[in-house]
Amino acid sequence: MSCRIQATTAIVLQGLLPFLARPGFRSSRVTPSAVLLLLAAEGLCQNPPPAQSPSIQPDPIVVTVSAEAIPLSASSASVTILTREFVENSRAESMADLLRQVPFLYLSQTGRRGGLTTVSLRGGEANFTLVMIDGVPVNDTTNLLGGAVDFSTLSTDNVEQIEIVRGPMSSLYGSEGIGGVINILTRGGGDEPHFSVEGALGNFGSGRAGFQSGGKLGGIDWSLSGSYFDIDEQVENDDFSVGTVSFKSAVPMGEGRAFQFTTRYRDSRSRGFPENGGGPGFSILRDPKVADVEQLTLRVGYQQQVSPDWLYGFDFDLFSRQQDDTAPAVLDGLPPSPRSLPPLSSRTGFHRLRAGFSSQLNLTPELSLNLGARVRNEDGSNDTLIAGFIPSVFDLERQTLAGNGEILYRAGRLTLSFGGRVDGAEGFDAVFSPRAGAVVSVGERTRLKTSWGDGFKLPSFYALGEPNIGNPELRPEKSRGLDLGFEHTLEESRLHLSGAVFYNSFRDLVDFSPQLFQLVNRSRATTRGVEFGAALPLNGKGRLGGHLQFLDWELQGTTEPLRDRPRWRGGSYVDWELHPRARLRWEILCVGERFDFQLPVPQMETVGGYSTSNVVFAYRLPHGLEAFGRVDNVFDSSYHEFIGFPHPGIYARAGLRVRVLGR
Repeated sequence: MSCRIQATTAIVLQGLLPFLARPGFRSSRVTPSAVLLLLAAEGLCQNPPPAQSPSIQPDPIVVTVSAEAIPLSASSASVTILTREFVENSRAESMADLLRQVPFLYLSQTGRRGGLTTVSLRGGEANFTLVMIDGVPVNDTTNLLGGAVDFSTLSTDNVEQIEIVRGPMSSLYGSEGIGGVINILTRGGGDEPHFSVEGALGNFGSGRAGFQSGGKLGGIDWSLSGSYFDIDEQVENDDFSVGTVSFKSAVPMGEGRAFQFTTRYRDSRSRGFPENGGGPGFSILRDPKVADVEQLTLRVGYQQQVSPDWLYGFDFDLFSRQQDDTAPAVLDGLPPSPRSLPPLSSRTGFHRLRAGFSSQLNLTPELSLNLGARVRNEDGSNDTLIAGFIPSVFDLERQTLAGNGEILYRAGRLTLSFGGRVDGAEGFDAVFSPRAGAVVSVGERTRLKTSWGDGFKLPSFYALGEPNIGNPELRPEKSRGLDLGFEHTLEESRLHLSGAVFYNSFRDLVDFSPQLFQLVNRSRATTRGVEFGAALPLNGKGRLGGHLQFLDWELQGTTEPLRDRPRWRGGSYVDWELHPRARLRWEILCVGERFDFQLPVPQMETVGGYSTSNVVFAYRLPHGLEAFGRVDNVFDSSYHEFIGFPHPGIYARAGLRVRVLGR
């Protein structure tokens, strides 16, 4: 039995990472790079060195980049992994707080907590990032965001691992995987029963309470968690609350078989100034936008290890989201001109059902073949009332049938992969998305890797169906990405260095035509840049690290600049064990200036760069108690991520966790 099948069997039987046969089948990549192949010609029988990176396990298993779970050291993709320990130690209340400091992604937020928060990867649009919870996509294509995910409403409850993959991943996930993937994997029950409760209080009247439990019951692995967070006014007319419940279970069924179930429900309410309206700084009207959102994800899966070399599985998943909005008018002056936006009240509903089959076959100890098929049905509706009397209503449904395959070769120092997927969506031509990659170890401490792939994104339901500006003739947006990377660890200091250069080409981008007063395919864009990271262990007591990303871009077919993309972004951190019971983490983030547009102030085109610092402290007390605190924006920096949307300032909270069972 190969090491990959052994690992997969353990996962199935123990209920760990039960989403190996996840939605779609994940595809690594194989770029036929002659340079890497020549470098790999010597000594293919030695194992590659383990990957090391800040806040990351030495060589964790990755389930998002390939059709089978593989070690991070075998991945040709540019991947960042956040472990459960990192998530818990961050004391972040939401994914927005957690991801802000993560290297090589750009998170932007409309000032306040609860404000619209999106993530872009390597200069792509926010809706080019596929976001999944346990492999279930949670991108909603019915509203004007076109499928972008609001990370301010995603809690950090019950998280086992977060995998961030930069670059096109349509070869495995189809539409929405055009620029990258963020996959949030939830926690299983573990070998020992555990139960903990925690609570925290902070300024702005904020409060959070939550619980975490899990274990095994008659051989059934299970975990259950829940939390509620609430914060009052931070700047003006802004408050936010969100409640989340998550459950996960894995049931061994004997003879290499396992049944898996996971579900997550979230209910949130936010109030604040509408996007593009100038925020508290420049909005002419002072009425807030109010949004109520309910969201449910559910996944059921079955896997069977037929033989040491063959594993197959079936899965079914559901994503359901409903949002109710009321937004005031956005005026561009007094008196307002026709460019002003009328008030809106809307209700959107979106449902996605998927079913899939996956098969993993080891042809030889070094070569594996992965095949998969998936059917998807999406239906969405948008019922909007413009200015109180003009209806804007659409209801669309779309079916997609997809098949994918991947060949993965791993022998000693070399890993090669090649994968592809064909998507046939109702009303569109079939799209083929290939991806290839290679990883080679040079010596004991250096690894080189490269990947190449195509991506695509089907037009959102809003872009197709909105009665006023929608266009049913829109074509899919497409991308092509290439990156080259390295990792090297210095022998004596154990300083770990990593870097990558990347190039992405986007075409047929959806843009608004004032002449036609309609959305059209016309824009082309290229992005290119450099990523560099370093991490230094500190005598077994902690770690010091930093990162820097430079991004350049070019837009064609339009005179508009690429909004909300800083040219550079960097940061540093120190994670230090002050005492066997005490730990401190200090983070610094610096972001360059970027273009923005707010309707009331068209003469202002850029928003200045900023820097901010966070500190997190925890102390373990006797009897399962742990005290913790977190302060964001320690030095009370005054900055804007969007014109007119100021950051609220210092945000501090302190709390206590009580572990009743387990560690």
